Amino acid sequence: MTSTTTSNKVDGGHPPAKRFKPTYSGTITILAGTGETLFEVHKDIICKHSDFFVASCSKAWAEGKEGTVKLPTVESATVKLYIHWAYTGNINLDVLDYGPGLASNYGQTAQLFRLYIAADMFLDRIMKNKAMDTILQRMNKRTFAVDWHSANLVWDNTTGDSPLRSAILHWSAATTTRDGFSKAVLSLRPAFVIDLAGTLLDLKGEAAFAKYPTYERRSQYHDHGVDNVKCSEKCSTQMT
Repeated sequence: MTSTTTSNKVDGGHPPAKRFKPTYSGTITILAGTGETLFEVHKDIICKHSDFFVASCSKAWAEGKEGTVKLPTVESATVKLYIHWAYTGNINLDVLDYGPGLASNYGQTAQLFRLYIAADMFLDRIMKNKAMDTILQRMNKRTFAVDWHSANLVWDNTTGDSPLRSAILHWSAATTTRDGFSKAVLSLRPAFVIDLAGTLLDLKGEAAFAKYPTYERRSQYHDHGVDNVKCSEKCSTQMT
């Protein structure tokens, strides 16, 4: 993985995987964010994880264009995290430069939200579930913190059946005080307020904390694909 150098050699010196045709050999250039930060990655690595990049590489080849994919709506830090995941199978916020925003739990939560949203865009279900597991582990350790700007980010970029929405709603129902909610409600998306009210009504007298999202119940918040096949306990701890 590199953001500045170019390599025409397939990662590891091996030919492309059988799933990918020879047109995917070499590298692809990704221009991230409005500033178009440049990243160069091996096509077979990125395409192994993402059907979005499979389609992008195929289209560029068919049109006789150089392999460049522009992602103006995805921040460079998010792309950097995703590429690190593609090469290592790990989510590691330490690969980023810690500015004032990312140094806080709020900033780190927001970055994980962006990574989840990007994985959804890239059609990478394994990455989505891995990001969800990281979020749930932070909830377990009580190092999870979300501000209303980040909540709005999720509601602006996900659909109503998003597992990420469910996790945030259950966490909010368990932790938000009446006073805190009253102060924040003016900044929240109306859809979030309605969803949270519905979540609280659905509890029907149950203790809100009973719905607190945990890593142990992570399957509840995973994307199980179109067949909705429930996953095992190790469903997202291994790369497949």
